[in-house]
Amino acid sequence: MSFANAAMLLGLLGVAIPVLIHLLSRRRVPTIAWGAMQFLELGRKARARLRLDDWLLLACRMLLLALVALAASRPIWSSGVGPGLGGAGPRDLVLVVDASAGMARRGGGTSSMAEARRIAGEFLGRLARGDAVAVVRAGTRAKPISGPLSVDPAPARAALDDLAAPSGSADLPSALAEAFRILDEQGRNPAAEVVVLTDGSRAPWRPDDRGRWRLLRDLHGQLPSPPRIAAVSTPVEPDPGSADGSVVDLRASRRLVAPGGTIVVGATVRNRGPASLERSAQLRIDGEGVPGSTRAVGPVPPGGSAPVEFRATLDDLGAHAVTVRLAPDGGTPDPLPTDDEESLVVEVAEALPVLLVDGEPGLEPMTGEVDFLRAALAPRGEQAPQVQTSVIPPDALDGESLEQPRVLVLANVDRLTPAQQDAVLGLLDRGGGVLVLPGDRTDVDSWNRDAFRDARGWLPARIGPLRGRFLDREPVARPSPPSFEGPALGPLGSGESPPLGSASLFASFLLEPAGGDDPAGVSARLDSGEPWLVDRKAPGSPGSGRVALLAGPLDAEGGTLPANPDFVPFVRELVFLLADPGDGGPGSDASIARPGEPIAVPIDPAPEALGSAVPVRTPSGRVVSAAVEREGDAALARLAEADEPGLYRFDLPGGPRYRRVATPDGPPPDPSPLSPDEADALAEGWPLSFSTDVEADPLPSSAPPGRSRRPLWRGLLLAALAGLCLEVWLTRRLALRRGIPAAEARGGDE
Repeated sequence: MSFANAAMLLGLLGVAIPVLIHLLSRRRVPTIAWGAMQFLELGRKARARLRLDDWLLLACRMLLLALVALAASRPIWSSGVGPGLGGAGPRDLVLVVDASAGMARRGGGTSSMAEARRIAGEFLGRLARGDAVAVVRAGTRAKPISGPLSVDPAPARAALDDLAAPSGSADLPSALAEAFRILDEQGRNPAAEVVVLTDGSRAPWRPDDRGRWRLLRDLHGQLPSPPRIAAVSTPVEPDPGSADGSVVDLRASRRLVAPGGTIVVGATVRNRGPASLERSAQLRIDGEGVPGSTRAVGPVPPGGSAPVEFRATLDDLGAHAVTVRLAPDGGTPDPLPTDDEESLVVEVAEALPVLLVDGEPGLEPMTGEVDFLRAALAPRGEQAPQVQTSVIPPDALDGESLEQPRVLVLANVDRLTPAQQDAVLGLLDRGGGVLVLPGDRTDVDSWNRDAFRDARGWLPARIGPLRGRFLDREPVARPSPPSFEGPALGPLGSGESPPLGSASLFASFLLEPAGGDDPAGVSARLDSGEPWLVDRKAPGSPGSGRVALLAGPLDAEGGTLPANPDFVPFVRELVFLLADPGDGGPGSDASIARPGEPIAVPIDPAPEALGSAVPVRTPSGRVVSAAVEREGDAALARLAEADEPGLYRFDLPGGPRYRRVATPDGPPPDPSPLSPDEADALAEGWPLSFSTDVEADPLPSSAPPGRSRRPLWRGLLLAALAGLCLEVWLTRRLALRRGIPAAEARGGDE
C-alpha cells in the first residue's frame, strides 16, 4: 500500500471531531424525583435501542470523515501478480514522436522521421486486446495529436500519417510531462508505458536542465500506475559525399519600400559537413525564382561558410516573401533539406508619409532646418515618389498631426510639452519611427530630463556637451564609414573611399548611449570614435517603433553633409530604417508569434461575400484553414494554432499576408548525439531505458510488468457517498424515535 498524496492522511485527525462534539454537547442537569414520572419513563429496551442508534450514528460520522481523508490521500494497492493470466494484462501506451528538424535527416533512402513512423506502425500492430494508445508530437510545444487514449489504434495511425514535417526544435521533457498528464487523467489499465521515438540528438533531451528532470521523476512517482519509459533512437547515416548546407543570417537592406524600390538581400551559406559543399543559391520572390539570380556557392569546406548577395526590384503593392534557397537539384546531395532556405517579408507600400518638424524655419530658400532633408526625401518632379513629406512648426505638433505619418523628424526642436511627449509615445506604440536632430536651439537639459529619463525614456542616448560652434564653419569631425553597421547603412560605408567619409561636421553633440537591460546601439561613429548615430527600439511592447538620434543637424549650418553625393541615399535609408516596423511590429507582415500560439491577421478590405475560412500555407507546404471572425465592418482571419516555425501565408481577398512563427531566442540546436553518460544520468532512479535497436519491441508484452498498482480512491469516494446516505438515514430514524420533527432533525437552526 502506498499513497500518492500522503500529507492528506493528516485529515484522519478529523475522526475525533464527532467525539469531541458529543462530549461537549452532553448537558449535566439535576435529577428531581417526582412520582408521576414513573408513568412517562421509557422502558429499558427502548432506552437501549436509542443508545445503540446514538453510537451507530457517531461511528458512521467518524467513518465518513475517515473515508474522505483516505480518498484525498489517493492510496494505491500494489500486488506482485498482475490482473491477467500469468501477470500480463492490458496497458495504456503513449507514443511520443520527436518533431525537431533533425528528424528530417536523410540517408540510405530513408529519414529518421520515416523510420520513427515505421516503428510506431509496427508497434501499434503488436498491441494486445484492451491496450489503449495515444500519440504526442514533441515540438517546441508538446501537443496530443490523436485524441484521448483509445483502444482503437486507428486514430493513432491517422495522426502518424498526418504528422507535419519536422522543423524547429523539440522539448522532450515537456512531452514526457504531457504523456504523464494523459496517463493520469485518462488511464484505466493497471499497466502504463511511454515510448519516445527520436533521432538520438542531444538537444531535444535538454540534459543540462537537471531541475526539470527532478520534477519529472517526482511527477512520475505520483502517478497511480507509474509507466515504464523507453527511448528508441532512429538515427540515419548520411550518404557518402553529402554535405549539410544551410541558409542563415538572411537580411534585407529595406523591409519597407515604395513601388519600384530596389533592395539588397544578403545571406550566409554554412556547411555542417561531412563533405565539401558545392551548390547554387537562388533568390525567390513569392515562391518564384528571380531570373538571373542564381549564384554558385562553393566549394565550402566542412564547418565553413560563404556569403551570398542579391538585388531585386519590387513593383507590386503588398507584402512579398523574399527567400534565399539552395537549389535542390545538382551539386552536393544534402542530408537535411529543412534548413536549405530562409525567408523574410518585404512590404511594398505607397509613398512613405514623413512629418518634418522644423525648429528653425529659414527666411530664405534652403536655409531652414529641414529644407535639405525635404529636398532629399521628396525631390520635386519625381515621377514615382518614395516619400511624401509635410512640414509643421513645433507648436503644431500634437496627436492629430501624428495619425498618418510613419516617421517623425524633430529637427532642432527646443523642447516637447507633456502633451507632445504623449503624442510621440503614441506614434512609437503604433510601430512608427522617430529621428531626433539636435541643433543650436535644443534645450539639452529638457530633452535629457523628459525624453531620456536616465535610460528609461524613449530617447536612445543622453545628449552631452557640444563640440565646436555652428557659426564658425570649422570642421571638428567627420563620419567614419567603416563604423557603419546594419543592412541599411552598412553598404554606404563599403568601398575604398565612401563619399560620406569626406563630409565635414562644424559641430556635434557628445552622445552617451543608454545601457542597462535594453542598451542602445551605435550604428555609425565619427572619426574621433564618438557616436554619430545611436538608435534602439523604444521601451514598451515588442511592437514599439525605433528611435534614432544623430549627433547634429542635417542643414548647412551643421556641416557639408547636404552637399555630399551620398546625402540623399543616407537620409532615405535612415528614414526607411525607422519606418520598418520589423519583426513584432503591429504594421509588420513578419510579426512574430511563438509555436502553439494563435495567429490573427486583419482582413482589409473585408468583402461582404467573404466566406467562413481562408486558406493558409504553412512553412512545410501544407494548406490549412483559418476561421474568419467578423465584428461589425471589421474582419480577421484566425489560425487557432501554429506549431511549425517559419513563414505562414494567409491568402486574403486583398492579397497575401504573412506571419512568422519563431522559436524563443537562444543558442542554436546542438546536432550532436546524446552521450552514454548523459543517457545513464537521465535514466538513473526511475524506469527510463534507451535503445538503438529499431527492430526490437522496446516494451514487449511478454516482459514482466512488475507489481500491479491499483488506485483505491474512487472506491473510497463511493464508500464515503454510501456512508453519507447511511448517516442521513440514521439521523432521521433517531429523530423519529425521539419524536423530533423531521425538519428539525435535518437542521433546527434553519
